[in-house]
Order: sequence, then structure tokens, then C-alpha cells
Amino acid sequence: MRKAFVAIAAFLVALTIMLGLYHPFLWWTFLFTGPFVILGIYDLYQPKHSIVRNYPVFGRLRYFMEELRPKVYQYFVESDVNGTPYNRLNRSLIYQRAKKDNDTIPFGTQLNVYDNGYEWLSHSIAA
Repeated sequence: MRKAFVAIAAFLVALTIMLGLYHPFLWWTFLFTGPFVILGIYDLYQPKHSIVRNYPVFGRLRYFMEELRPKVYQYFVESDVNGTPYNRLNRSLIYQRAKKDNDTIPFGTQLNVYDNGYEWLSHSIAA
């Protein structure tokens, strides 16, 4: 996909230049093609995300969809504790540990502790 992006970007830049030379008003097309070409070149050389590096411009859709996913699931599909083979809570923890980010969630849990079948161990001092 990297080679395809380079070819498409070169074609768009050449086409925009030819159109601009044909009619001066068409130089405005650089306002549409320029940001995508610049973003794609940045994506090719950034070291942090391999998906964006391998799929310039289109790889960013993954992160957009990842940002949009909890909202769609919250309203239409399921909660954070449903899902197989890993629920969203465990998957988020795995992603955070893989990125060496902070992998702790302070101040309690998101699980329903009053649900039937939830196992709880009381402290022995509270007899």
C-alpha cells in the first residue's frame, strides 16, 4: 500500500500542476489534494504506528473507528463486560500493557458486583 500511495500522490500532484497550468483557477485544487499528500508523507515516516506507516492516510480510519466503537457499542450492541473471546475491559488492558502505558484503573470496578454469581471475598477482620 505504501507504493500505491506514492504512485497516487505523485499522480495527484502532477495532475494538479497540469490543471493549474491549463487554467489558473484550478490551482485551488491543491487545497484538496495537498493536505492528503502531506498527511500521507508524514504517515510514511512516522515511527509510532505501523498500521499508519503501512497504509498511509487510510490507516487513520482504524484509529477513528476505534474511537467511535465504544459509542456505537454502548448505544446499540453490548457493554464493556460482554464479548468473546476477550471483553473490552480485558482487551483495553492488553493494549495498554503492550504500549507500556498506565495499565491500572483506580477507584473500583466497572463490573456489576451485585449480580448473581459474582464471587466476593470479605475481609476476615470485618467479622
